Amino acid sequence: MSANTPYRLMGRPESGYSLKVRSALRYKNLPFEWMDRFKHQALYQQHAKVPLIPLLLLPTGSAMQDSTPILEMLEEQHPEPSLHPPDPALRFLSELLEEYGDEWVNKLMFHYRWGYPADQKRRGTSLGRGVVEGKGFKLLAPIMTPIAARFIIKRMVPRMAFAGANENNAPILIASFSQLIDMLEAHLKTRPYLFGGSPAFADFGLWGQLWQAWTDASCETIIEQRAPSVVAWIKRMEHPSIEGEFESLDSLTATLKPIFEREVGPHFLAWSVANAKAYKAGEKQTELHMDDQKYYQKTFKYPASSLDILKEKFKVAASNRALSDFLQDTHCLAHLQAQP
Repeated sequence: MSANTPYRLMGRPESGYSLKVRSALRYKNLPFEWMDRFKHQALYQQHAKVPLIPLLLLPTGSAMQDSTPILEMLEEQHPEPSLHPPDPALRFLSELLEEYGDEWVNKLMFHYRWGYPADQKRRGTSLGRGVVEGKGFKLLAPIMTPIAARFIIKRMVPRMAFAGANENNAPILIASFSQLIDMLEAHLKTRPYLFGGSPAFADFGLWGQLWQAWTDASCETIIEQRAPSVVAWIKRMEHPSIEGEFESLDSLTATLKPIFEREVGPHFLAWSVANAKAYKAGEKQTELHMDDQKYYQKTFKYPASSLDILKEKFKVAASNRALSDFLQDTHCLAHLQAQP
């Protein structure tokens, strides 16, 4: 595969996973073509195995769709600049935080995006316009976009429950988003990226979802009012570049540990382990207690599979004492060692 041969990335601005991959391609200075998903329907259907974006068309003629394996492939094929800190402990923490962004922060974003009228209108309109213009009706967009937006909102709101964004879980998701933003603000006040002077795997996964939240009405207000350092990081990650070295775990711990202790362990990993157990038992619904409340949602195969992959990554670094101590102190270790 030649580094001079362009990739083609099919996605949409409303997809955090699409923008996550685009940001990584930019960081690695790889030539690529950004393709609007709605404007290339035939090509998309030719290559897509599942109805999801992003779709990355490779120079070899094949295609990939899952954002995390795409980033792993890019790292393997184009190792510099690296997406991973050289310290094995930091690398795993970055990979764990990336998965937290993909699988848990997505729920938080989804709750706001489709749960509030102003957010529904903003995102329904942008998607509706994309659908209309993608079908070649640009001149009729002022008339057809509101109609398409209403259809999209009507279709997406019922899907909130599948993402765990149901009425029962709402207090948990709202509190989770609030404390994540506050803790990230404290962490990013003194560094440009999550693990120091260079972006890591975690930055791309977490940023993809928080960029989406920031462009929605409700979360935009929350982030702009409470987290100027997070806003600066969100903007920086659109075109990330090396601004320094990765830090040590010791220098990161004071503000990184609370994120794992209060978010990654009790929310993401607790749900992920419960989902995996429910999937293995053939249970259609996953239930657990979280923040002294009942949390429930549909059981899914994909998070169960991705948890297995995460556990395999942990095994590679499990002998690292600093990592084990960090995970033990933040109550994450037991979840990673739990049997399904």
